Amino acid sequence: MEKNKVRETLMALEYLRKKFLQPRFLSLGLTLGQGQPRILRTLKANGSMTQRELADLCHLDVTTMSRTLDRLEENGLIYRSRPPQSRRAYLIRLTQEGEEKAEKVIEYFQELDDVLCCGLSQDDLNRLYGDLSRLLDNLKAQDL
Repeated sequence: MEKNKVRETLMALEYLRKKFLQPRFLSLGLTLGQGQPRILRTLKANGSMTQRELADLCHLDVTTMSRTLDRLEENGLIYRSRPPQSRRAYLIRLTQEGEEKAEKVIEYFQELDDVLCCGLSQDDLNRLYGDLSRLLDNLKAQDL
């Protein structure tokens, strides 16, 4: 098999993943490309955290994270507060509406997981995860 088939398959997979998720997230008023669903899911799973911690967990750069948090705050889904021990950092938390939308986001991600993994055994999933992890490690080694 040609090496470019791996890249092409990953690109096709990403395109179809977005096509699957986009209408679901748009129905919640969320934008897929800016990481809004990922941010809500991460806050729901981990509770309040700093912007830096959130950016690291969501694999987003700080500038993108800042703009996206502004939008989520404008839409009433998160709020920021300063912890007493810091004058610079903000703690990011979900509002009640943010909690509700985060639950739907988690449902939609679970739907995607079910579709992606349909017909795969646990051994298949373990092997796939191992192979994808190696691809990820190869890119990380490039100091991007």
